[in-house]
Amino acid sequence: MRSALHRILFLLLLPALFSCAGTDSRDHTLSEIAQILESNPGEALSRLKGIDSSSLKEERDLAYYALLRTQAEYKCYITPQTDSLIRIATAYYGEKKKSLQAAMSWYSLGCLYSEWQDDARAVDAYLKAKPLFPDTLNRYYILCNQNLGIHYLNRRMYAPSLQALADCRAGALQINDSATVSFADYHSALNYLYQSEYAEAEKLLKKVLDNPRSSALACNTVYLQLAKIELYKNKDCTKALYYLRLNEAGKRDTTALGANYSLRGDICYELQQPDSAYYWYRRSLTCQSELFTDCWNYHQLAELAPRLGLADSVPVYVNRYTLLADSVRAVERQSELSTLYSHHQIKESRNALHRKTTRILLSAVGATLLAALLLGLVLLLRDRKRKVRYMKLQEELQQSRRESLNLPDKDVSELRRRKLDICCRMFRNTPSARLLFGHSANYTPLTAAERSAVMKDINDSFIDIMLDVKNEVPQVSEQELMLCAFTALRCPSGVIADCLILSPTTLRTRKFRLKEKLPQELFELFFEENTPDTNS
Repeated sequence: MRSALHRILFLLLLPALFSCAGTDSRDHTLSEIAQILESNPGEALSRLKGIDSSSLKEERDLAYYALLRTQAEYKCYITPQTDSLIRIATAYYGEKKKSLQAAMSWYSLGCLYSEWQDDARAVDAYLKAKPLFPDTLNRYYILCNQNLGIHYLNRRMYAPSLQALADCRAGALQINDSATVSFADYHSALNYLYQSEYAEAEKLLKKVLDNPRSSALACNTVYLQLAKIELYKNKDCTKALYYLRLNEAGKRDTTALGANYSLRGDICYELQQPDSAYYWYRRSLTCQSELFTDCWNYHQLAELAPRLGLADSVPVYVNRYTLLADSVRAVERQSELSTLYSHHQIKESRNALHRKTTRILLSAVGATLLAALLLGLVLLLRDRKRKVRYMKLQEELQQSRRESLNLPDKDVSELRRRKLDICCRMFRNTPSARLLFGHSANYTPLTAAERSAVMKDINDSFIDIMLDVKNEVPQVSEQELMLCAFTALRCPSGVIADCLILSPTTLRTRKFRLKEKLPQELFELFFEENTPDTNS
């Protein structure tokens, strides 16, 4: 007998055991994937694809899955077409509490926008990520500064770009990440080069060449920038061509040499070789060049064409140049990023001021705590009084129930009216009463949490009268009972519609149906003009 009972008990508990095991297993799986993500993103992505996201019932698990999936796809060079997945993580972790998951969610969102070449939204995401990192020596915090520096550079915001890259370099030095130091030096050099500060640019570019951890691609690109310095600063065409040959020797794909060919055109232009210059500008246009290079090519071609007897081509080149120049100005617009940067600077200044103010106000903590204690006592006493009133109303309601047992039918109506009055006053003593009537005075739509609180308090306060109605008219729905309660409280129709999530038309229809369902006496109890006053 005992053995049989044990077997029955085990079978009853088995689903719960499997449920717990499934949750633990899921948590364990995501943690394992997080551990291999850095070393083997392909394997991590494969495992994540094997997880059915719809099976993740916990919001925490879904947010963690979204973060890991986005990171794995980014590391595998897969660019999502939408930001909806990583937005699940940023919505869950938020931007108020410091945590690595919160920081990485916003950082990953920034990386996605970077891939989409959306400077404004990328910068916004990175600026939100930075203060959430618990450790400023975290590699991704350093990369956050690096990416900010690049986006500022894209919009020719040189001062913020140099500051962000300097912060990136300082952090990379502290964690001995020479490759990131090289990357920061290269982009800082571009900042100076674009401002025609050739000496500073050349100094940093040579640091990149001297850095043993610089990638071959970085060194190869440095040769192109050095060629620009030799041509534009030193007017040394021979040395510029030398650096260009070094750059071209490291690139097998000739379609990626658009900037090189354009610079060759500039060299030929400097050497008074218009035919050759014209050839190189045209050849540059056949490559995969950036917008600025193509714009410059058409500008130069428009100048060279008349000298080569190609005056008919000038309008075409001028039109192409004008269109690209407009695009360049659109790309370089700084208003969006300047606003974001200013807001971030203001936020950082406020944080610094807050820290300073906190230190000053430490001497006044005792008085503040005392005031808080007194205020707490006042609120406690007020809440106690409210509860006492509520309990008295409960007692009145209990008395009414007892009276109803021996009350003649002709007096039932008056008893119900007393009950309804007590119910209204009971609701008046609930926490959500002020919320509901505050919205009634100056209406704004309720949030989901506010609506839930109001509905619960109304249900608790009116349960007695609702049961009376339900017993007499069983076909009345829960929502119709709520409509009766709201009407008895004299709530405006807009508030009632919002709380019950109904349109005004549907609300009128429900009221009409109630008139058909309820006896006249019951209908008038809730809907007549002299309904009990909730302010009494």
